[in-house]
Amino acid sequence: MIAIHPERGRIDATAGDLGCDWAWAAIHRVRPRVPLACPECRHGVRAKVSHLGLRFFAHDPGAPTCGLAGESMEHRLLKLELVTAARNAGWHAALEVPAADGRWRADVMATSPDGTLRMAWEAQLSSITEDEVRQRTDRYARDGVRVCWVVTQPRRWRGRVPSILVKPPIEGQRTVWEVAEGLVRFATEPCHHHVPCFGGHGQWQNVKTPLRDFVVWVLDRQVVPHHFVSPELLSEHQWEQVWTAPQYVTLAADFAKAKRRARRKRAVSGTVHVTSLDGMGPEAIAREVALRIAGALPPQRSRRVRSRALRYVAAPSSPEAHGAAGLARVHAAVETWVTEETGGQATVRADEYLAGGTPVYLDNAVYGVIRPDPDQVDWHRWPGRRNWVLFVTSRDELKRIAAAAPNGVRIIELE
Repeated sequence: MIAIHPERGRIDATAGDLGCDWAWAAIHRVRPRVPLACPECRHGVRAKVSHLGLRFFAHDPGAPTCGLAGESMEHRLLKLELVTAARNAGWHAALEVPAADGRWRADVMATSPDGTLRMAWEAQLSSITEDEVRQRTDRYARDGVRVCWVVTQPRRWRGRVPSILVKPPIEGQRTVWEVAEGLVRFATEPCHHHVPCFGGHGQWQNVKTPLRDFVVWVLDRQVVPHHFVSPELLSEHQWEQVWTAPQYVTLAADFAKAKRRARRKRAVSGTVHVTSLDGMGPEAIAREVALRIAGALPPQRSRRVRSRALRYVAAPSSPEAHGAAGLARVHAAVETWVTEETGGQATVRADEYLAGGTPVYLDNAVYGVIRPDPDQVDWHRWPGRRNWVLFVTSRDELKRIAAAAPNGVRIIELE
């Protein structure tokens, strides 16, 4: 869709004035024929119009091997869509733009209104190896040019360089070119498993949108390239990098941080409802407590639980089994947790005992207790103790405390 005129220079069939203040009627079906040449091979070309109304230049018979001569109509239509979208975004856009030293030639080169930014759009319909794509991408990068590879077939290398998969208009299905893969968003939702996991679920999802909108968003920086820490499976393909809005990058980072923090603390917080021990063994009680914590069972009125069957015993894997070093690690972990949670400086008083455990102080007041003995805690006679945070080092300890604690007590399981 580009030709060279000996006097007017570069002729762009996609531009209203051909890019040189000239009319299409001045070069199409005129006699004598206007001398035009291919910008790549310099062979003669003539102006033509397809049955779809697309203006282009066709090589004269006897043309040498030339990349522009073998372009399919789909390739030309895709380039037209890209150059039109870039112009709609307010950028200057031109077809078949070469580098000054000839190291690359962009199918569509978009240049910002102030001329400071450039972005190449490559309509890659023919086969090409991943190494070639990476080398060409690197050449653009060395010249400060961003690039997006646009493919119509699921090439194996898509997602390993900045790229998208698009689909052409099809009568009865799509009226416009559409981005099918490569544009994503990050979505979160609560967990509906029988025993919910902390923080719910978050995942990257493909988003379909008209190609023209996508080009405008990218040029306006409303959509940016994003590299995953590890490849993500999207549409049955592993993507290393995608295009997304900056707010989704932030959301994904915040979600990952929250999940890491939840896994580290493995906190159980909220209302705990249990029943009496009548006819129930330790395993049954522990199972019911876990289900009620997860919200999988309907609430019941809280009642005091006899914990004789769940008497506190230090397990072989407990900190005591590892001596002073193990206890020191637990104390340090608790102090770190409290600091992250409150912003204050916590102190573990290892030489004191409270409720069978080790007290944790914040601002000279008891903030919580490390590994308390549920048999030594009388929550009904000690009002105000419900605000304490209880720290445990195993799931068994957590279940024992949860079985005896009243509603609203926070129990933090340390790894």
